[in-house]
Amino acid sequence: MGGSRKRTRKDRHENFTDKSRPRKRKQYFNPSTAETNKASFSSSEKKVQQCNEIIVPKNSTTGYRFINFITVFTTLSTLVKCSKKGCNEKIKFEECQTRGIGFKIAVQCEKCNPQYIHSSPLLGHSYEINRRFIYVMRLFGLGYAGCKKFCGLMDMGDFFGCHTSYDAVMENIRSCANTVTEKYLLFAADEEKKQQNSSDLHVSGDGTWKKRGFTSLYGVTSLIGLYTGKVLDLVVKSGYCKKCEYWESNLNSAEFQEWFENHENECAANHEGSSGKMEVDSIIEMFKRSVKKYKVRYLNYIGDSDSKTYSGIIKAAPYGDDVLIKKKECVGHVQKRMGIRLRNLVNTVVEVTKTKGKVVKKKILSGKNKLTGKMIDKLAVYYELAIRRNCDSIEKMKNAIWATYYHYASTDEDPQHEKCPSGEDSWCSWQQASATDSLASYKHDYKALPSIVLETIKPIYEELSSDVLLERCVGGFSQNSNESFNQLVWKITPKHLQAGFSVVEVAANIAACTFNDGTTAHLSILHSMGVNIGHSAHEYARKEDESRILHAERKSLESSKEGRTARRQEKKDCLDSTTVSEDAHYGPGIDDSM
Repeated sequence: MGGSRKRTRKDRHENFTDKSRPRKRKQYFNPSTAETNKASFSSSEKKVQQCNEIIVPKNSTTGYRFINFITVFTTLSTLVKCSKKGCNEKIKFEECQTRGIGFKIAVQCEKCNPQYIHSSPLLGHSYEINRRFIYVMRLFGLGYAGCKKFCGLMDMGDFFGCHTSYDAVMENIRSCANTVTEKYLLFAADEEKKQQNSSDLHVSGDGTWKKRGFTSLYGVTSLIGLYTGKVLDLVVKSGYCKKCEYWESNLNSAEFQEWFENHENECAANHEGSSGKMEVDSIIEMFKRSVKKYKVRYLNYIGDSDSKTYSGIIKAAPYGDDVLIKKKECVGHVQKRMGIRLRNLVNTVVEVTKTKGKVVKKKILSGKNKLTGKMIDKLAVYYELAIRRNCDSIEKMKNAIWATYYHYASTDEDPQHEKCPSGEDSWCSWQQASATDSLASYKHDYKALPSIVLETIKPIYEELSSDVLLERCVGGFSQNSNESFNQLVWKITPKHLQAGFSVVEVAANIAACTFNDGTTAHLSILHSMGVNIGHSAHEYARKEDESRILHAERKSLESSKEGRTARRQEKKDCLDSTTVSEDAHYGPGIDDSM
């Protein structure tokens, strides 16, 4: 019984929680370490603390509560009587003339004519509560069906008997959100000009789609200022119009021609071509209108190479043929190139053999002490760190990139750490030992990558350390702000739920306002819709913005970043050990032999 048994989940859990084990956390390289020279406060704090020029009045008489109508008003009817002279009859309360979740309360007795009380202020033909309710439900990613389900299960009656009334409220929300967003974007552009002390701005641009992949009907593209971190401009593109689809079968009719004359200016389909082209067209459109809209020029563009956006900008020449627009690469996207190239390499370099009449493909570069998922992640992170920590010099970046390559080619017999940073504070343990004169007893605590792996990945390192690429990385810029804005849009209209152009446009505008100025932007939009804002809403917005700042500051702390990195690595270690110890259980056609 002397064979070694496989480690179970319980064994691994006990190892992780063993109190006898030293509590010192393993040290991992952190991509954010390079940012330690920045100010301690987060970008959220900078944006929220900047002056907000839109003041929303506080209405002390506004406040809503849930009540059981029958219980409350039945009890009231037993306690009050008609106050009209000579009447003194009992009063009863009835609900009538329901519109959405707003209604009239009929106060009547047997002798007098009924009097009516509105359950909330009336705005034209709509109750204020309907606009407020639909707006908030939209923030949760819920539309007409979600509102009906909520009202039905809460015993609040039939929410809007037809879709038309709901659409009218949504159109009001869309119009007001557009108006408020334009004001916030104008404020952001003015702040960016003040921060950069110039009208020639640095901006980062990125696009996102309603559907994953490149077949989406709707896309959102944003430009964000480098110094304020605020959205300066955005465009929502649509390749589909439901009304146009309805008329497709009657294109040659006289009715269509009459309808199309009125519809042409309000058609939802504002894009022709592929979904991938939405980002390119949107960026060019925003560049072309920057002078007219904000009196600025975007002469320094931070982007990725996932699309032909930059080449499209150069071809369009928005500021004339003589004006040069410079391109800077997002370091995060450059890092992804290393990870993607290495993973593709592992999957393509295979050895084909025949075993018992079956063709077997074996991945040569994967396996223990080779290009495992964990090792690929490490090499990609070290590649990013080499760029971020040395973003002021191409030569320094190149030297640091090759330092990581030769670091993992080193053995006790053949150490190759000449390019690694020297000194006791170096991330390289060999250089630490050299600085303390302890090389005689030094042993590498890792195994070097095999020569076949090193020879195969060397061309990738050569390509990704070229002067042309690294020159665009000088400055260490990123599109993190754009990615953060993108995820905020799809929280308001989730990708897995169907939505039209107007809903995506509303989501993009609300996301831009809250991204720039925090939760108080919701109050501005509601106020522009005619909704009274009470004390509770103001207090909620204030506390949410304070919480946002505290949460962002806590996450930006170096100790917190190191902890998150360590926890991710521990989880990967656990998963890797399970994968190595077990037989394969999942894969295409893996169970066909049974």
